[in-house]
Amino acid sequence: MTIQWYPGHMAKARRIMESRIRQVDALIELVDARLPISSRNPVLEQLSTRRPSIIVMTRSDLADPDATEAWRTYFETHGRTAVAANVLSGEGLGLVRDALFKVASEKINRDKQRGIKRTIIRAMVVGIPNVGKSSFINKSARRSIAKTGNQPGVTRQEQWVKMGDIELLDTPGVLWPKIDTPEQGLRLALSGAIKEQIYDVEEVAAYFLTFASTRYPQLLADRYKLTDITPIEWSDMQTVWPQVEPLFTTIGKLRGMLVKGGEVDLERVSRMVIKEVQDGILGRITLEWPERQLNVET
Repeated sequence: MTIQWYPGHMAKARRIMESRIRQVDALIELVDARLPISSRNPVLEQLSTRRPSIIVMTRSDLADPDATEAWRTYFETHGRTAVAANVLSGEGLGLVRDALFKVASEKINRDKQRGIKRTIIRAMVVGIPNVGKSSFINKSARRSIAKTGNQPGVTRQEQWVKMGDIELLDTPGVLWPKIDTPEQGLRLALSGAIKEQIYDVEEVAAYFLTFASTRYPQLLADRYKLTDITPIEWSDMQTVWPQVEPLFTTIGKLRGMLVKGGEVDLERVSRMVIKEVQDGILGRITLEWPERQLNVET
């Protein structure tokens, strides 16, 4: 899948963050627990070297818990502090606070030496669109401050949120103007980070069905009454379509998603599969695993 980005608004958001980095003590980088690498941004990685930072894996309630723990260990071995959180329920936010004060310990110690008894930690919250920044801020502050929505690009401007001894700076979501690999784009589309208008829903659904056939075959079988699921390795849409088409046909007939003549409505099936992935109806699914990332790095 090829996606062309228009980087104007992203460049503006980048300038905002770079101009504000001197005003904060730490960074809180939010990533999607279902795809912790693909949902990171190279610009944000660069910023994280200029201030102490923590990684918060949001949507942990939708992700495979075994994979989330594996990712936490992965980041730890790479010198990063990472915690998992459900920004809607608030589960894990206490761990975020603890981690933030831990990485900001140098500032706290400096303040103590200066006789300052109560340190205020100012942190900038960063992440790609639709990763849950506004929900994270609202839940942390225990009141509705930042505008939320299940679509990318809800936050349009920066804002400061004061909450006791922590001050958070919300920033617009930033997604890189170029996606490095087709699979990366497909995973981002599945997660909801990319607007539906700019990707092929049938290709994204086909990618997921091939992925799930190898990683989560039982979830597919249980949800869509499938039997004898053969693992399918993704390469490209044209190559895998003869193998994945029977899955579309079975699912479409089961759900009654047919067009005139009794043929399966592929677009309707695709939209349904994608929505059920994004809503967690299929089960707790992680779209990329750390062992694969380690294989890429070596």
